Amino acid sequence: MPEWEVVLSVSGPITTEDREIKFRSEKGYVDPFWTSISVKRALHGVVISLVARADNQSDANDAALYFVGQALDILCLKIDLPLYVSLTGTQIRPVNDNVRRIVRLNEWTDCFRDGREIGNTRPTYSRALSWYRKGKSSEDPIDAFLSYWSAIEGISSRYARDTPRTSRGIVNKICDCFDQLWQGVETWKIIPNKANAVNNFYNRRNGISHGFIRIDVETVKMISSELPEISKLALEFLRDWHNQGINPEPL
Repeated sequence: MPEWEVVLSVSGPITTEDREIKFRSEKGYVDPFWTSISVKRALHGVVISLVARADNQSDANDAALYFVGQALDILCLKIDLPLYVSLTGTQIRPVNDNVRRIVRLNEWTDCFRDGREIGNTRPTYSRALSWYRKGKSSEDPIDAFLSYWSAIEGISSRYARDTPRTSRGIVNKICDCFDQLWQGVETWKIIPNKANAVNNFYNRRNGISHGFIRIDVETVKMISSELPEISKLALEFLRDWHNQGINPEPL
């Protein structure tokens, strides 16, 4: 199969410890191979170059975006900063170009290794991480809100325990997963003793997705005011699920 060099731009408040760092990482699942990766400093982030095996240019692009995206999902969860990957160039500009998180060689290698492993063994969790990074990098408050909600909902719809309570819908499934991690509403992170917050988030999501809520300036302001809470909730949920939650993907 032909090999292609693919160059991707990663926009975000990050940089490398050296002007360029190089390493190798295992890629693929069916016929895995080791690929050389280069990460260079760039004006508004970094540039990542890697080798992809594919029949044509389009497939090589897709394979590289998927592979690098998985690593960036892990990195975003770790450093909690917006990261956007593109084939064409800078897509977002950090608020403070003069303050950047230095991502060191061992962090890059860990993220590429963990992203590949989680994508293979825990696809539901991997997809939730992708939703979180999308929310973190979105400049549209409504898109960001829906992405954070999707990160929480995706895991909960898959991992909630089968009980009469959870059979009543996604809100109860989310509450059940919070209980699995945090031992009851009194000790939930971010929203302790605020089970109604989950209902409120769900109602916002339904209203936006199904057109029950009119999207105007006031709606955008309302959603923007709720972003800090739901983003922190999604972050803590994903981090704790990684460390304490149910690791194997259910059948």
